[in-house]
Amino acid sequence: MSSVTSALQQIFLLKDLGADALAVVEQACSAHTFDAGQDICREGQASDGLFLLRSGSARVSKSGADADVVMLGSGSHFGELGLIDDSPRSATVTANERCDVLKVDAAQLRKKLAEQPAIAASFHQAVARSIAKRLRVTTDDLAFARQLAQDRRRG
Repeated sequence: MSSVTSALQQIFLLKDLGADALAVVEQACSAHTFDAGQDICREGQASDGLFLLRSGSARVSKSGADADVVMLGSGSHFGELGLIDDSPRSATVTANERCDVLKVDAAQLRKKLAEQPAIAASFHQAVARSIAKRLRVTTDDLAFARQLAQDRRRG
């Protein structure tokens, strides 16, 4: 097993994928290092890949927002929406400290997945589960924020 495959197994998004699927993802990976304060990707840029955070931490921010959207740590991923809809990046991700990242090139991954439909299905199911989990958290956060705003208006 390669060191990249071992790293892929540590990413929450990919933890349930089999060896064949991980090998396909690995073929589309390139390793990158970002120093503290360096943007990994920027809001509005073309979505050209999925990022897998091997080590370090990063913050996700939106232009015009007073607070960070979320903090990401080792084992996290971002950029999966671009694999689905090719829309520009919806947020900026900035390294809080030195970050070792694997970037999964979208075009390469799509080509490899097109050649292996069963692996494509398992990969896309993992992405769908991840998006569903994030949407549930977002729904809970929105409900809490709306309740807080109502309480402040009343009081």
